[in-house]
Amino acid sequence: MAKSRHDTLDAGRQHLGSVYAKALLGAAEKARQTDLVVEELEALVSDVLDKLPTLEEALRTPRLTHEERLPILDKAFGGRMSATTLTFLKVVSKHGRLDCLRAIARAARKQLDTARGRVEVLVESAAPLSNPLRERIKGRLSQLLGREVVLKTAVNADLLGGLLVRVGDTVYDASLSARLKRMEEVTLDHTKQQLRQSLSRFAVST
Repeated sequence: MAKSRHDTLDAGRQHLGSVYAKALLGAAEKARQTDLVVEELEALVSDVLDKLPTLEEALRTPRLTHEERLPILDKAFGGRMSATTLTFLKVVSKHGRLDCLRAIARAARKQLDTARGRVEVLVESAAPLSNPLRERIKGRLSQLLGREVVLKTAVNADLLGGLLVRVGDTVYDASLSARLKRMEEVTLDHTKQQLRQSLSRFAVST
């Protein structure tokens, strides 16, 4: 199946995100601000880009030159983030890749966690998890994985109950919906087997 233009663009942004994230972490390490810079970049995505789509469009649009974007960056973020992060944004702007900020933030977090010996785990549940339960789950996962866990949570009403745990590309499904589906599959397989046996007996008797 041929890739769509959207898929190609996403793959391209992911690659560029990794490249820029590596450069950002290198600069942040020299400034001894690595954790701060990654947190600022994530906050930029969640607190600014997600909530102010008009600003994101202004940063991304090719209709503006780099020189025209610089005062926008200074006005929006000057004094609100570290000089390391702001300088990095200007470098990305110069290369016309502010459309990759989300990919850069994701890659920077992943690379930093790997460097720190941490692993990100996404836990989906049918209802929001309480803080005590979150901590118990985090502690148990840390024991099982043998690494510090960065726990992300999400609500997925389709689960009905239980948890869906994602570690990288691996999914551990302990949800009620999964158990019901497995029961349905077992029941269906049993029904098919009985039907085949009945048909076999019918064929023999005739």
